[in-house]
Amino acid sequence: MAKIMFGALATDARGKIAGVVYSKNAAGAYIRQKVSPTQSLTARRGAVRERITNLSKYWSATLTPAQVTAWNGFAKNNPVSDVFGRSQTLSGIQTFCRLNAEILNVGGTQIDDPPGSLTIEGITSMTVTATAGAPDVFSIAFGPSPIGANLKINVFATQPLPSGRTFTKNYLRWIGASAAAQATPYNAAAAYLAKFGAMTAGNKIGVQANVVDTTTGAKTTGLYQLVTIG
Repeated sequence: MAKIMFGALATDARGKIAGVVYSKNAAGAYIRQKVSPTQSLTARRGAVRERITNLSKYWSATLTPAQVTAWNGFAKNNPVSDVFGRSQTLSGIQTFCRLNAEILNVGGTQIDDPPGSLTIEGITSMTVTATAGAPDVFSIAFGPSPIGANLKINVFATQPLPSGRTFTKNYLRWIGASAAAQATPYNAAAAYLAKFGAMTAGNKIGVQANVVDTTTGAKTTGLYQLVTIG
């Protein structure tokens, strides 16, 4: 469903409706035809769905009334931003599932009580090196370094794409997370090769990295870089 911001006339739109996608990039707003790829149930997609289902069941069957009340209050006091940057308040169960899904995804332990704070320090710089060879190199240098004791670098990347490809973010897939308190650089070659296989020199890779707190589920918006494989 498309989201539209109205002024005297509509001033912005995001999402899809009736086969049309509304979005924007550095050049401004644009509209393109919606193309729906085949959504095969991969092991990764199935695991994500199962995780959310289990968290929803846990909310209903296991949390105490006091914990539910605490999560509802926490959700009201910690709104999120939508695609337009506007404040949006989630429900208690949405917030519980959202934060715990982030924690479990990077190997943390589920929390039953809301965290005291969602404050988190992210990375402010990132340089990705990708080189085809024996072995392939996929390394992410970042700063400041190292990150905090409860933090991990969360990495999304695309498969190797043709050099002429300019729109790449829709190909991003999660490939893995670093160790806690990771120091620069993070060697993500094993995770990348396990996901996409060997690299080819001259192709492009889109890379996005953010920071996740394994004890609260807080995360940063992340940094993005498009690199050419050397």
